[in-house]
Amino acid sequence: MPDVISWDVASRVAKNVAGYFPEPPRSEIYSLEADLVSIFPEAESEVAAATGLAVAGSPTPQVMSRAQWAEANITSFKSTLAPLLEQLSEKLPRWRVSGASAGVAGVQLGAILGWLSSKVLGQFDVILADAGIDLDQDTVYFVAPNIIAVEMKYGFDQQQFRHWIALHELTHRAQFNGVEWMRGYFKELLHDSISLANPDPRIFFEALKKAFESIREGRNPIAENGPIGMFATPEQMVILNRISGLMSLLEGHGDVIMNRAGASDILQSTRFAEIFAERRSSQRGFAKLMSQLLGTEAKMRQYQEGERFVQRVEEFGGTELFNKVWERPENLPDIADIREPDLWIERMTAKSGI
Repeated sequence: MPDVISWDVASRVAKNVAGYFPEPPRSEIYSLEADLVSIFPEAESEVAAATGLAVAGSPTPQVMSRAQWAEANITSFKSTLAPLLEQLSEKLPRWRVSGASAGVAGVQLGAILGWLSSKVLGQFDVILADAGIDLDQDTVYFVAPNIIAVEMKYGFDQQQFRHWIALHELTHRAQFNGVEWMRGYFKELLHDSISLANPDPRIFFEALKKAFESIREGRNPIAENGPIGMFATPEQMVILNRISGLMSLLEGHGDVIMNRAGASDILQSTRFAEIFAERRSSQRGFAKLMSQLLGTEAKMRQYQEGERFVQRVEEFGGTELFNKVWERPENLPDIADIREPDLWIERMTAKSGI
């Protein structure tokens, strides 16, 4: 039986869509690569000092084109979705799983990743690292055309901006490599969410009915959890809320550390933060629609809600209280805690007798 998704088609489409956006001169890409190599040791030390998370090894910055980023994420999708796609191929009628339908799915996935490739600045990919696809399994990606385009658009100081975004991605590395149980817990969440997936067409159509009712009531059915939330079972929603809470925590913490760790060296960090906050809240038209459909609008809220959570917890109990999130999975906030930090504070202080 053929694959549910044609990965070859996805790759070709992603490269074509990514190639639609202009690429900077090679000299600028080489300059970015050299800057990141020189910045990384200092940035890594600043992140360790600001987070208190000790990380073994030396990370490697990898400067990529948009097409290369899309290809890397197709590989990540293929690894992550393998259990679900196997279920689909077994449960769906044979006529629904054909070379033609797989090609259509490949076109859709490729178009999505090709479009997203024009938006991403950096990424620390846990899935690829754990799959052994990165040779040293400690690589941080940076999408050169997007970084250079942002610098030119806003007139950013290149050294400072590159230092700033390096801090954010190295914070993610510290979260996953410096917290002993984080990688395994994250993979377990993904596995649980996928294993609960049900390809039953009845659930699909019931979800569409609920989405239509939401629209009639003036609510956006995909604003909260993106499209996946529309089709999630109640059991999946429990997992999704845990994933949303974790991702909000990690992204918000990344932003807090990015601004805190480089405060003395990156004089323009406040300006960078203000412009990016405005970028996240000012999407209009096609870009906003795509962000809703892809669930990236929810990701943008993760930065804001997660940052507010970190700030509120530290305001109440300092970094000593916040660092309890790294002690054990049971201490992690879910999405309700993220949005109401005092719920988490009350639970943690009751446990510790503070």
